[in-house]
Amino acid sequence: MHNIKSMTGYASARVNLSAGSLALDLKSVNSRFLELNLKLPDNFKYLEGALRDKLKAMFQRGKFDLTFSFTPTAAQGLNLNQPLLQALCQRLEDIKTIFPDGRADLMQILLYPGIISEDFHERAQLDAQILSCFDQLLADLDAHRISEGTRLAAAIEEKLQLIEKELAPVREQLAQLVTQERDKLRQRLYDLKLEIEPERFEQEAALLAQKADIAEEYDRLNSHISEVRRILRQGGNCGKRLDFMMQEFNREANTMASKASNLALTQTAVELKVLIEQMREQVQNLE
Repeated sequence: MHNIKSMTGYASARVNLSAGSLALDLKSVNSRFLELNLKLPDNFKYLEGALRDKLKAMFQRGKFDLTFSFTPTAAQGLNLNQPLLQALCQRLEDIKTIFPDGRADLMQILLYPGIISEDFHERAQLDAQILSCFDQLLADLDAHRISEGTRLAAAIEEKLQLIEKELAPVREQLAQLVTQERDKLRQRLYDLKLEIEPERFEQEAALLAQKADIAEEYDRLNSHISEVRRILRQGGNCGKRLDFMMQEFNREANTMASKASNLALTQTAVELKVLIEQMREQVQNLE
């Protein structure tokens, strides 16, 4: 049995490294596919591919947002990108020919992407430390999603039990439907003061009973309950399979509602649809 995971989770890390302090925040929410949104500083963009690969290796579905920030220690030097600075100043000179009264803000120039970069003497070591921290971040997020998935699986089982409770009285009614339809037809004929041949009466009663027969829907609903439980026991990435089962549940409940021949069955069908919708909301959170 594999763990059932929710697609909703959050993890964060604040770590002091030799070269500075690292802050990572990773959250995930529902999505039909795997969506990755990684926000890395310009001087760490080269790590994005490695981080994406790690995420893809661990998770199958969900929308992930990563916030990454690194503050170097005061002992670390700063590099000035001279070629980029010269090219930027030349462009500013070109702009001044069009807007002679314009002024450039030196701080804004220094904030231009790539103008200043930190000089880390042990870059390879820093990268290894960052990737190690990210591995722990993924493990924390995975644990959160497993915990949430376990809670959702319990909630789904609770809904299944309530569906079984709603279906229990239906079984007792199945054998009575033919008799009920015969009695209703006989009463209508009496009210209308009509008489028909016994053979014709039996044919009409049988036709009405057939239209009101919900034995197949009842059996399928119970079969779906068993299948959902089997999927939950199997675990793993079961969200899509369970979502399909919710469609099957709805189909049977809708058919039961259309066939309902008395108020009790109508109320049962309505309650089933409410429970199925509540269960579907839980299922759509699963990976």
